[in-house]
Amino acid sequence: MAQIKEILALNDATDVRSRIVATKKGFHIPLSDIMDEWNPEQHKVMNPLYRKKKVVKIKTDKKDPITGASIYKEKKIEVCRVAIPIQRLLVERTIGFLFGIPVEYKLKEQKNDSATTRLYEGVENIFDYNKIKYFDKRLARTIFREREAAELWYFVPDENGKPTDEIRVRLLANTSGDKLYPHFDDYERMDGFAREYTIKDYNGVVTYHFDVYTDTQVYQYSGVAGTYKLNGVTPHGFSKCPVIYYRQEEAEWSCVQPVIERIETLLSNWGDTNDYFGSPSYFFKGKLEGFAEKGEQGRVYQGNGEGADMKVLSWDSSPASITGELANLFNIVFSYTQTPDISFENMKTLGGNTSGVAIKLMFTDPHMKADVKIELFGEMFTRRFNLVKDGVARSNGMSDVIVDKTKVVPVFTPYMPKNESEEVALIATSTGGKPTMSQEEGVRLNPKNKNPEKVWEQIQAEDAASAQQAMFGSATTGQDE
Repeated sequence: MAQIKEILALNDATDVRSRIVATKKGFHIPLSDIMDEWNPEQHKVMNPLYRKKKVVKIKTDKKDPITGASIYKEKKIEVCRVAIPIQRLLVERTIGFLFGIPVEYKLKEQKNDSATTRLYEGVENIFDYNKIKYFDKRLARTIFREREAAELWYFVPDENGKPTDEIRVRLLANTSGDKLYPHFDDYERMDGFAREYTIKDYNGVVTYHFDVYTDTQVYQYSGVAGTYKLNGVTPHGFSKCPVIYYRQEEAEWSCVQPVIERIETLLSNWGDTNDYFGSPSYFFKGKLEGFAEKGEQGRVYQGNGEGADMKVLSWDSSPASITGELANLFNIVFSYTQTPDISFENMKTLGGNTSGVAIKLMFTDPHMKADVKIELFGEMFTRRFNLVKDGVARSNGMSDVIVDKTKVVPVFTPYMPKNESEEVALIATSTGGKPTMSQEEGVRLNPKNKNPEKVWEQIQAEDAASAQQAMFGSATTGQDE
């Protein structure tokens, strides 16, 4: 396979685009299908082609001229359709467990090196400026849903188009109008990245753009109706490709999508049944003389004739088979996606005395899933830090020696519920019952204190007044004796 620089050396811009696009590895399921699964309004149960309307025959006033039999016509009746956003729940739960506690970047070697510390703090400031902990959640949501995403780091230009020292990040996603084309060399190393997008001007004219990033430069192509030309080649300010590409082969719910469709079908069928039999229906034999009014107390129905009879049509038993299957299907969804079912109905049955060991066992599966996700995010977040580190160092004229010495490890802390009472009791036991928290810290942690600093000052003043009163009181007692 040709390297990215060999492709960019071609004179034909359209050929450059076609060669880079051709190397993109596709997905088994089209993105359009994935987005239909993400949107409840587009689920199969909502589509009349999959869940057809009910066809009933209605008697008309017309008679068959030959047989004299009544003529019936067909009528389509809308059926119950229940779509559940389970896909969104699985994605949001995974994000919560993986990024509910923000990722930390810890230096591998803590040394008294002011230059290394300054570079590390510079990168951390860039992350804070870009609100990276919120960006990580949006990034993960895009990857878990669309299966790929990228983050583009760039120097913000000034009014003259020259880059400044300000470094920003942008999320690239298919649903945002970007087409992502990473390019890899023969050793599976990404040596370039292309982003295709469109821009519409005030006159409604659409221009196609194709930007290719290498380790030092960005090649900007544009065109109309599929014909491209090279507009320019400019340095992007980094010594590495400023794009970090993320990819997973399946959406977060793909392995249980058939199960989700079965759940929606069962619920919709159950809804249809309730529509027909949820309210009482009556079978009357003979002639009905009168019928009760809506809301009438002590209803009386009167029939005429000795054979008059009325019966209420109802179920003899609730559909236990349906509820049982639904419970099994929901269990399959959560089990095979390693997602905890922490709904209100489930959590209220646990009570408040669940031990810490039991909680850890309950959340073993989602933690194992989070560990698998860290395989992807851990590698890419390390590259992210190194990329921003490179930009900060180049902006401040730092040497390559300082850059090489500043190495970090991204630390992920998957969410874990805690039994705080049990933990406090364990600490008290291990310290022999001695205090492990200052009174000032206790005041700050008290949720009833709206202004902890003021409360603490008041407590100190009251203690001082009590001590002074005790001292003067004892002196007075001694004089009396």
